[in-house]
Amino acid sequence: MMATRKLAVRKARKAPERAPRKLTDDHIEALREFADSDVADRRSHGVENERSEGVEYPDSIVKGLFVFVGANRTIWRFRRRRREKGVRTTIFRTLGEWPMMNTEDARKTAEIAVGNVHTGEAAPNKRSSIRFEIAFAAYLEYLKSKAEKRGKPPRWFYNVKMLGDGIILPKFAKWTLAEMAMSPGAVSSWHAEITKRNGPVSANHCARVIRATYKRASRLDVSLPQRLPTSAVEFNEESAKQDALPFKSFPAWLKAWRKVDNAIRQAYHLTALLVGPRPGELARLRWEAYSDNERTLIIAKAKAGKDIVIPVSEEIAAVLRMARKAAEALGYPVTPDALIFPGCAQAGHRDELPARGNMLRHTYSTVAADLGIDDLIRHFMMGHAPEGISQKYIATLILANGPKMREEQARMSRRIVELLGLNALTLKWEIAAGLAQSLSAAEVRADRDANALAKAQRLSARKRRGKVLGPRKKPAEITR
Repeated sequence: MMATRKLAVRKARKAPERAPRKLTDDHIEALREFADSDVADRRSHGVENERSEGVEYPDSIVKGLFVFVGANRTIWRFRRRRREKGVRTTIFRTLGEWPMMNTEDARKTAEIAVGNVHTGEAAPNKRSSIRFEIAFAAYLEYLKSKAEKRGKPPRWFYNVKMLGDGIILPKFAKWTLAEMAMSPGAVSSWHAEITKRNGPVSANHCARVIRATYKRASRLDVSLPQRLPTSAVEFNEESAKQDALPFKSFPAWLKAWRKVDNAIRQAYHLTALLVGPRPGELARLRWEAYSDNERTLIIAKAKAGKDIVIPVSEEIAAVLRMARKAAEALGYPVTPDALIFPGCAQAGHRDELPARGNMLRHTYSTVAADLGIDDLIRHFMMGHAPEGISQKYIATLILANGPKMREEQARMSRRIVELLGLNALTLKWEIAAGLAQSLSAAEVRADRDANALAKAQRLSARKRRGKVLGPRKKPAEITR
């Protein structure tokens, strides 16, 4: 009974259907003049449009084209139903405002929309379009699986996740991809705000992440607009930092290096200076990559996607032996699958040195240029893929230049040690001093940790016995 009554009320309040008519500019102008009477007519039937109190008039020429005559504006609309795999959906578009868009232009725009519906290229509605937060989560999974396939830690995955959680998602999480594509001005304005708030580099990274997320989603959903959300973004100018350690600052670097109280991290930084690798690739090296007999160090799956074979000089070999002895003394394994520099992926980048990480790589390149080493040899020793040379010829060239690379590597090592104010003998003394200092510092840390643990245990025992915690009294005070 209640359902029948509601249905009767709904039918009674249904607005009168408007028959399709051939819309013209003159006819629409007349409708505008009688808009108030039409609204009054709808109210007399008990139907009100909560949004703008107006009436839609269908066009008889183009099916699906309507002109909405509201209280303040007159808008062209297109609406067409379609069925896709048994699911009925409605395509709704706002085409423009009359009289800025006249009747002829509205019909042409509507015919384009009709064609898109028939070909399946119509952009999805706001309700059916995927939200950015869902597409972003799928893009993160893609980055993670891509790193796992290459056998590398998903560092870019973590960086993108931090950018998304801290900057991108607070703004665009609930936006649909279609809305973002149709609002390039909003994305551009947001990029300008992020530039002021977080810096130009972070703003560019965020825009690139949005672009990459949209491109990946569009590969799975061809109905998304072809226009990118970042099409109106003016990217900030960026320049790679190419700072190198000045030659006169090498002794200061050595002085700061002596203060590092961990011999593994000392060996890590000194190897970075003598070899010039990328810091992440050096931190991920394992003992199976080093051959003491062949005096080679292999960086597998480098940034260029190829293995890099680095000739090892006497100085580099001495520093690698330092890393092995330090690992054994500190209790780290030295098996083939163990890291050569354990704990240096993060902690090694926080040591107070005048130069570390990529700056040491740039320093290595500067020393090579100063010695007049051939650019091709320098590229090979640093793991670059020289421009204009096919990948299949690089291995052949490396083999052909192997003796020359080993000779130049020895020159490089001698020059760097000389710039540090050392020689082969004093370098061994520095290594021995570093190992002794590291072992002493480890013992101090162990004693401190043991005392802290004992204190925590005493406090916990007192708490369990229900005694009030306070400063320990001397035996004389207890007697009194």
